[in-house]
Amino acid sequence: MSTGIRIKADEARRLKNDTAFKTFMQSARENQMSIFAGSSASEVDVREEAHAIMRALDQIEATLDAAVMAEALLDHKQRK
Repeated sequence: MSTGIRIKADEARRLKNDTAFKTFMQSARENQMSIFAGSSASEVDVREEAHAIMRALDQIEATLDAAVMAEALLDHKQRK
């Protein structure tokens, strides 16, 4: 089990530090923010979709952070 946690944490750190991944995530976020901000008052569906995509991007980053934190928690427990 601890091996799986460490592998996931390593993969998460690799993604979080990958320039191409960071560029893609930033580009996707900026694109959705532009769509959200540029929508007219009647384009509720467009704003809702852009918001949902931005939330999904946040969830991806939170999942990566959780994998790294799980390893930190495992390390803390093993030191005790």
